[in-house]
Amino acid sequence: MNAMPSRVLVVMPNWFGEALFATPLLRALRQAAPSAWIAALGPPRAREMLANNPCVNACVLYDEDGAHRTLPAKWRLIQQVRGMRLDAALILRRSLSRTWIAALGGVRRRIGVANLKSGWLLTDRVSAPAASMHKARAYLELLRPFDIVPPADQELRYEYYPSQAERLDAQRLLQVKGFDERRPFAILHPGANWDHKRWVPENFAAVADRLTQQHHVVIAITGSPADVPVAQQIRARMTTTPILLTGQTSVRQLGACVERASLVISNDTGALHIACALDRPVIALYGPTSPQLTGPLGRADRTIVLHHADCCPKIPCFAPDHPPHPGMSAISVEDVCEAAAGLLRQSDEVQKERV
Repeated sequence: MNAMPSRVLVVMPNWFGEALFATPLLRALRQAAPSAWIAALGPPRAREMLANNPCVNACVLYDEDGAHRTLPAKWRLIQQVRGMRLDAALILRRSLSRTWIAALGGVRRRIGVANLKSGWLLTDRVSAPAASMHKARAYLELLRPFDIVPPADQELRYEYYPSQAERLDAQRLLQVKGFDERRPFAILHPGANWDHKRWVPENFAAVADRLTQQHHVVIAITGSPADVPVAQQIRARMTTTPILLTGQTSVRQLGACVERASLVISNDTGALHIACALDRPVIALYGPTSPQLTGPLGRADRTIVLHHADCCPKIPCFAPDHPPHPGMSAISVEDVCEAAAGLLRQSDEVQKERV
């Protein structure tokens, strides 16, 4: 039996969604070692996703493109890691710079996926995951050197923790926007990091109008400042008036708004996975990416993934310079409206049972 480390560094991946994919690993590690000191090292995105997470004792910033882009800055970070006197590091990304930081930081046991790029710096090399394995499951495989058996698939869930202050901020923001709390609240999140992962604005607009007219839903459109033009296109095509939150929230404020939603309709992006972590009913729109690899891990009765893989020449398709994508075009307004009606009906029935 391998002894559990008492001081562990989890080296995080880069993106919002991938940071949430790592939360089942953090939960399993905490359950196996309740008294361990667990730190997470990663970019600002990872730190935002892990705020208030009870499985993490500290978040250490590694901003490779910003604060730590120079060698002196990296060396200061290495000294910081050395001062933590860590027993082990779980390196979730196949990254030479991150693995060097752990090695030069004196971490005695460095665990990661076997690979040509940085595997030679690892002390424990875990076999590469199967091609069809979800990233959250693949991360959990890194616990096997400690004889920790990963949880079953049905037990996997993302974790995200809004603070009370963030909840109050969201409530005030929605009140300023004229939100009627007596009506169901649906969020449309039309953004994505690649254009060919985006459903077209006219489809979002058509769904929004139908939800408003048939289910009396309040529509809010969310996204980053870069998503403002697409949000304006959606609003211009709608016959009803949505609440525009695009570009007006931080990621943490967005999470608190998502927590209040009766329904979230989103492309494959971080907001979708935040919604799953908060146990919201979600409709996930997938085209060039694979739900098997990066899909939402939410409750089966609250999570609907719309994906027409047979329409696409290759999944996943890493060609962001070639939009539009046939998989996204294959998702119809009818598909989304039918899924939304079922989730809203289910939510309404649950509400009536509580009353």
